[in-house]
Amino acid sequence: MKEKFTNFLITALVLIGLVTSLILHLAITEAYDELVLMLTLLVGTIPLAIRIFSAILKGQFGVDLIAIAAIVTAFLTREYLAGSIILLMLSGGEALEDYALRRSSRELKQLLSQAPSIAHLKSNDQLIDIVANDVKIDDLLIIKPGEIVPVDGIVMSGESQIDESTLSGESLPVEKSESSLVYSGTINKSAVLTVRALKEARESHYERIVRLVQEAQNSKAPVVRLADRYAIGFTSVTFLISAAAWLLSQNLTIFLAVLVVATPCPLILATHIAIISGISKSASRGIIVKNGGSLEKLGEAKGFLFDKTGTLTLGTPQVVGIKSVSQLSTDEIMRIAASVDQLSAHILARALIEHTKRENPVFLEYPKNFQEVLGNGVTGEIGGTRYLLGKISFLKGLGVEFPASELAEHDQLQSEGKIAVFLASSREPLGYIIFSDVIRPEVKAAFASMREHRIKKTYMLTGDKENVAKRIAKELSIDDYRAELLPEEKVAEVKRIRAEIHPVVMVGDGINDAPALAAADVGIALASHGSSASSEAGDIVIMVNDFMRVHDALHISQRMMHIAKQSIFFGMGVSICLMFIAAFGYIRPVYGALLQEILDAAVILNAMRVNFEKVE
Repeated sequence: MKEKFTNFLITALVLIGLVTSLILHLAITEAYDELVLMLTLLVGTIPLAIRIFSAILKGQFGVDLIAIAAIVTAFLTREYLAGSIILLMLSGGEALEDYALRRSSRELKQLLSQAPSIAHLKSNDQLIDIVANDVKIDDLLIIKPGEIVPVDGIVMSGESQIDESTLSGESLPVEKSESSLVYSGTINKSAVLTVRALKEARESHYERIVRLVQEAQNSKAPVVRLADRYAIGFTSVTFLISAAAWLLSQNLTIFLAVLVVATPCPLILATHIAIISGISKSASRGIIVKNGGSLEKLGEAKGFLFDKTGTLTLGTPQVVGIKSVSQLSTDEIMRIAASVDQLSAHILARALIEHTKRENPVFLEYPKNFQEVLGNGVTGEIGGTRYLLGKISFLKGLGVEFPASELAEHDQLQSEGKIAVFLASSREPLGYIIFSDVIRPEVKAAFASMREHRIKKTYMLTGDKENVAKRIAKELSIDDYRAELLPEEKVAEVKRIRAEIHPVVMVGDGINDAPALAAADVGIALASHGSSASSEAGDIVIMVNDFMRVHDALHISQRMMHIAKQSIFFGMGVSICLMFIAAFGYIRPVYGALLQEILDAAVILNAMRVNFEKVE
C-alpha cells in the first residue's frame, strides 16, 4: 500500500514540477525553471532509488535499473527535463496500473464487507447479537434460516438442513437434528437451530481453512513480471552500448543520450497499459483482477484445476427424471408430487416446484391435512386422496410395499449419486422423481473454447463421492480427477500437479477451495455464491454466476500477453536502433527523450487494443 501511494505521489510531483517549470520558463527566466526541474528530479528520484537498490540487494533486477541510471546521469549533466520525463514514465506506469486495480476491485470489497460476522447469543431467554469472534465455548447460539454457522457446535434443539457443500463438496444438504454436529462456514437452509458452541471462532473449521490459505499464500513464489523477464538482457545491451559510446567519445552527454533513448519505457508501459486494458476489459465482464501479475500468469497457463460442486455443477439438486410405476402419466406424477410438497421448506421440494412451474405451469392444488417429518417426507390430501411423498424408508414405514425391481432401481440411483423421492397413494407406489446436481449448461461450451486456447491438461478436485466425481469427469472429458478430498488434501494435489506442469490455475467457489486457490499459480474464485473465504484467497474473482467468464478471463489474458510482447519487442528493437544512432552523437538527450515519447505513444496505442477487442 505504501509503495502504491508513493507511485501516485511521485507522478503528481513530476507533473506539477513540469507545469511549474513551463510557466516559469515562459514568464520569467530559464534559471528558475531549471531550479524547479532539478528539485523535482531530486525529490522524486530518492524514494524510487531506495526501492530499486533495495531490490538489487535482494537479487532482483528489473527494467527500473536502466531508468534510474539515466535519471542519475541526467542529473549530473544538468539535463533535468530529460530526467523528469523518464521519472514520469517510470512512476506513472505503475501508478496507472494501481489505479486500474483499485477501480476494478470496488465490487469485490463490497462483497467481502457483507460477509456475516455476527452471532445470536441466547442468554436468559433473550437474544443478544455479538461479534462471532467473541463466542465462547458452551455459549448457546440461535442459527436462523439462511444464516452462516459462526462456530463449530452441537445442535441442542431444532431440525434443519445444512448446506455443507462449501466445506465438503457434497451438493445435497445434510439433515441436522438434536446431537448433530454443525461446522462454521456452513449455511442453515430451512429452520431455526439452537446450537451449543464447541469451539471458539479462532479454533473452528472455518478458521482452520483460513490458516491453510495463509500458509499457501506465504509459500507461493513471487510473480516475475513480464517486463522484468527481458530486463537483464536489455539492460546488458544498453550498458554495453552506452559504455562503448562513452569510452570512444569521452563525452558524458553522449553517454546520457544513449541511456535516454534506451530508457525502457516501452517495456514498462507496454506491460502496464496492456494490463490496465486487460483489467478494464475483465471488469466489464464481471471479472475482478486483484493484481496484474495474476493476469500475466493466467495468460501463460498450461493446466486448469476445477472444483466440482458449485463450480462445474449448479451446486443445488435439480429434477433430472420422473418415472411412473402406475397408470398415472409422468406429468400427473409431477403435478401431484409438487402439489403435496409445496408447503415444505426442504431444498428438494423447492427444486420440484420450480421444475413443475417451468415444465408444466398448471395450477397446483393446495394440500389438506399436510404433515412433514423433516428430512424424511410429507403427507397430504389432493382431490380427496391421501398421498405420501419422501424417502423409500419413510414410505415403507407407513406400510407402502415396493417390488424388488424398484428397490434395485433405487440402489442403482444412489450408487450414481442421485436421489429418488417416491410418491405413493395409500399403500401403492405411483412413481418417483429423480434429483441430482447437474453440470452447468455453459460448462461444455466453455471447456471446448478453453481447449482451443492451448490448455494442455484439465483436472477436477472435489470433496464429493468417488462415483459422482467419476460421472462428472467422464461427461466433461476431464483428463484426471481426485474425489473425497479434504481442504489440505486439495492443497497437496495442487502442489503435486504444479510439479508436473505449470503455471496451473485453480477454479473454485467454496470455503474448502480457498487453500487450493491460494496454492495455485492463479486462483479464480466464483463469488456468485458469496463465499468470502474463496473471494479473499482468489487472485481473480468472477462476480457473476456464469462459468463462461472463466473462459473470458483466459481469452483476455492471452490476448493481453500477446499484445504486450508485441509492444515490448517492437519497443526494444527501436530503442536499440536509436542507441546506435545516439552513440555517434546524432541525438541530444532532450530530443532522445522526445523520441522516446513518440515511441511510448505508439506502444500505448497498441497496448490499448486489448480493451477494444472482442471476447471470443
